[in-house]
Parts: sequence; structure tokens; C-alpha cells
Amino acid sequence: MIAKTALVDRMSELIRDVLQVEVPGSDTDLVEEGLIDSLALISLITEVEFEFGVRLPLGEFDLAHFRSAAQMAAVVAALAETRTAA
Repeated sequence: MIAKTALVDRMSELIRDVLQVEVPGSDTDLVEEGLIDSLALISLITEVEFEFGVRLPLGEFDLAHFRSAAQMAAVVAALAETRTAA
């Protein structure tokens, strides 16, 4: 598994590359700051699934877990850990 810092950094890079949004800080609330919206999140989720080989279940989707690069990285880490344990 990727180290937490590296995962947060990679998530910030994906946000920048996919959405053309510069992430001010790993804990910046991107939704509250108006940097991303729900349509942007759909694009990002698709890329995150591809990049990290995880499946983000939309039925369990909680916007609160996708407001910052750090929160997104934590979700990916948890999903990757669950996948590895299975």
C-alpha cells in the first residue's frame, strides 16, 4: 500500500490533472471553496477507481468523505485495505 503522504500527494495530483484545479492544501474543503462540484466529483471518482484499482460504491457515497484530498485519500486507503484483506 502507498504511504499516506504519498497517497494524499497523488490524490492532489489527480485533482489537478483531471479537474485542472490546484489544491491549496490537503485538508482544504474543495466543495466549500467552490473549486469542485458534483459533476467534477463524478469525473474524479472514475479516475480514482482506475488509478488505484478500487471500486467506490455510489450507493454508499458520502460527499463528506470527498471534500478534500486528504479525505479522498483516506477512503481510497480504506477500500484498498479491505480489498487486500478479502
